Amino acid sequence: MTLIADTPYIEAFLRREFLYDETAHVGEFVPCVVFGFRAEPARVPMFQIMLDSGAQWARVPIHKLCSKPCEPLAVEQSTWWDSYGYEFSVHSFAFLKNMTVTAMGRDKVIRKGKYLFTVDWMKTGWSEVPDQHKNHHVIALDDGPWIAYPNNRLVWHDPSWIEPAPDREWRTPTRSYAVE
Repeated sequence: MTLIADTPYIEAFLRREFLYDETAHVGEFVPCVVFGFRAEPARVPMFQIMLDSGAQWARVPIHKLCSKPCEPLAVEQSTWWDSYGYEFSVHSFAFLKNMTVTAMGRDKVIRKGKYLFTVDWMKTGWSEVPDQHKNHHVIALDDGPWIAYPNNRLVWHDPSWIEPAPDREWRTPTRSYAVE
């Protein structure tokens, strides 16, 4: 069982109200370092963080983290799906490192950001079904909030060779391939 895993170390900000069960300090921020990912079924992606006071917090939901002080993003806009299960891997794709990306939220708003790392799910049942498998690409939006979005809600940008124009007619693969 995985439950938690290391992530790249990322300096970020925590919405201070999280430290007070959302009863005080709304709109204030505390610097932190994100160093781990935690997954629980039917919960949003969560993180392990260290504060500059030496306090370490677990189970910090994605919508409580940001790359700079900013307006909050609703939890429904922070991620398309809850964690699929306890078992996953965290990977930082060198190819995508710091790549600019646009993300389409449930509200149909397009937001720009930068890639941080990817969470991929395994042994969950749904992760084995071709048209249900989803990555969570963790992205720091340009205006601050963090999001975790799947491939089909993202368009990647690299002006040296990518001309963004995904075909709206594409369909999710539904077959698994094997030779035995």
